[in-house]
Amino acid sequence: MNQKTLFPSFQLSKIDYLLGGMLLLFCFFAFYQGDIFATGWNSLNYLYGNPLEFYENCEKIQGQGMLPFASYPPSIFVVFGLWLYPFKFLGLIKSPYYFTPYLVYWLKLLTFLVYIATGLLFYRVTQIYQKNQEWGKCATWIWLTSPLAIFSEFIFSQYDIFYTFFTLLGFSFFLKKRPYWASFLFGLAITFKYFPFFVFVPLLLFFEKKILKLLLCGVIFLVPILFVQLLYGHSPAYISGVLEFSAIGRVFLSALEISFQKIYYIFAIFSILAGMAYYLDITENYKKVAAYIFLFSSSYPFLFIAWHPQWLIFITTALALTTCLLQKNKISKFLLFDLSGMLFFVAYTVLTYSDNVDLQMFQGKLFHISFVHAQNMSVLFNVFKGFSAYVYLSLFWGYLVLNLILKYKILFINSNDASSYYLYSKIRQRYYLGIFIFIIPAAITCILNLKNSDKYILNPIREKIFGELTTKRVFEQSFKAKGPKLSEVDLFLSTFARDNNKKIQLEVLTKDHKQLFATTRSARLIKDNAWEIFKLPNIKIQTGKSYLIRLTSPESLTGNAITWWASAKKVFKNGFAIVDGKQQNSDFTFRLKFEKI
Repeated sequence: MNQKTLFPSFQLSKIDYLLGGMLLLFCFFAFYQGDIFATGWNSLNYLYGNPLEFYENCEKIQGQGMLPFASYPPSIFVVFGLWLYPFKFLGLIKSPYYFTPYLVYWLKLLTFLVYIATGLLFYRVTQIYQKNQEWGKCATWIWLTSPLAIFSEFIFSQYDIFYTFFTLLGFSFFLKKRPYWASFLFGLAITFKYFPFFVFVPLLLFFEKKILKLLLCGVIFLVPILFVQLLYGHSPAYISGVLEFSAIGRVFLSALEISFQKIYYIFAIFSILAGMAYYLDITENYKKVAAYIFLFSSSYPFLFIAWHPQWLIFITTALALTTCLLQKNKISKFLLFDLSGMLFFVAYTVLTYSDNVDLQMFQGKLFHISFVHAQNMSVLFNVFKGFSAYVYLSLFWGYLVLNLILKYKILFINSNDASSYYLYSKIRQRYYLGIFIFIIPAAITCILNLKNSDKYILNPIREKIFGELTTKRVFEQSFKAKGPKLSEVDLFLSTFARDNNKKIQLEVLTKDHKQLFATTRSARLIKDNAWEIFKLPNIKIQTGKSYLIRLTSPESLTGNAITWWASAKKVFKNGFAIVDGKQQNSDFTFRLKFEKI
C-alpha cells in the first residue's frame, strides 16, 4: 500500500480515523484545566440543597464562605448536575462537599458528545447552502479538525461548546427564515455566556425588517435570561458572582479617548454593524452575506477584550463555514492561516496563563509520570522577553483581522457553486500540525522537568499580595540551598495590569545580610502575573545553609509599582516570607535553580 492509498486526498481513510482518534483519545485523558473540575463540583449543589439557594451554597461550600465560587449563569451547572445525577442515584456521590477528579472525564464525555452534535449540525447548515453531501462532509471535517476548537474541547477541556452549539443552531433557523425559533435559541445560548448577543442582534436585523416582528423577537430572546433573573435576581451570591463578575468589565477596557470622554470600540462597532445589517436588503446572495455577518459579529469582540483561551471556540464555526464558502483555490490558504493563528494563540496563551493553561493541564499521574513543574512552556516562546506575550497577541489579532478582510469581497460574489476541491490532504495536515503546536512544546517541557526537577526548589502557590513594592518597602524570602551554585531566581510578579517605569532590584544575601549578588531591571519589562526570570552567574553558596532573596524598588511610588505574589499560609518548609522586616506566616512565590547537585 502506498501513501496515496493510506492517506487519499479525496476522503479520510481508516488509518486516519485510527491515528486521529488515538491522538484525540490521548488528549481527552491527558489534559484538562481546573475550571471544569470547579464547575462540576459547583453543580452538585443542584443535587443537594435548595436549587433557589444554589449560588449561596456554592459560596458556602466550594468558596468556604469567603468568595462567590460560581461566576456563570445557571444553565451549565444545571446541565452538569443532571449529567452527574446517575452517580448520586448509584450512591457514588454522597454530598456536595467532595468532588472526585475522575468525574471530570464523565463531564468531558458530555462536552465531547455536544461537540459531535455541533459537527452534525454544522453539516446540516452546509446543506442549507448547497445540497452537496460530499462538499458538506468535507466542510464539516474542516470545522471538526479546527485547531482552536480541538484545543478548547480536548486539551483545555471546557464547556463553551454548549453556547457554540446553540448559536449555530440559532443561525441555522435564521437561514431557514424562522426568526422566532432563532431568537429563542440565541436566548438559551446567553444563559451560558453572553457572546451570542453580539451575533444575534446583527443577524436579526439582517433577516427581519418589520419593527413589530423585531420587537417580538427581542422579547422571545429575553425570555430565558429574564427567567434566570426571576429565579436568582434576589440572590446576593448570584449578583456578586455572576452579574458583577470581573470578566464582564473587560468590554469597557478598550476605548478611544477623546478629551475626558471615551468611545468603547466594542459598542461603537456593534452599532455600526447592526445598522449596516438592517440597511442591507439582499435576496439572491443572502446566505453568504449572513455567513459573513456571523463571522464578523462573533470575531470582532475578541479584538478588543482580554479573552480567555476557551472562549475562542465560539468563533470557529463561523471561521470554518466562511472558509468552505470560498472559491476552491482559496481554501487551502486559509487552512494554512489557521495553523499560523494556532501558533500565535498557543504562544500567547502559555505566556499569559503560565502554570495554568500549559503543561500544568497535563494529568501525569494517570500515566504514572510524576515531576515538579519547575519549568513551564512559556520559556520556549519567550523570544521577545517582557514583550513576548503581546507580540504574539498582536500576530493573532492580525490573523483574525486577515479573515475579516480577505473573506469580505469573496463572500459577496454571487456564486452558488460549492467547491468540489476536496482538500483532505490539507485537512489532515492542519489537524496533526494544529495539535502538535501545543503537544510538542508540552512534551519538551515535560522532558526538561523530568530531567531537571531535582535542581529546583519552589513555592508555586500564589494567593495573596502584601501591597505595592514602593520606596522603603522590602520583600524577602528565606530558603536553604539545595546545591553549591545558584544559577537562576524566578519570581512571580504582578504589575497591577498597568505600565510601571521604575527599576526593581533583586539581591541574594547570606543569612546575616551579606550581599552575594544584585541586579536591577526596569519594571516596564515585567509582565503582569507571570514568572520573571533572573539568570545568575552561578553564585557560590553552601548546601544546606540559609539565604535570602530580597526584592526592592527604591524609586517606586504608589500607582507606579509592582508586587510579588505569595501564598496565604505557610507552604514552604525551609524558609518564610519577610515583609518590611517582619516574618510572615506565608511564603512568596518563587523558583530557584541550583547547579552541580
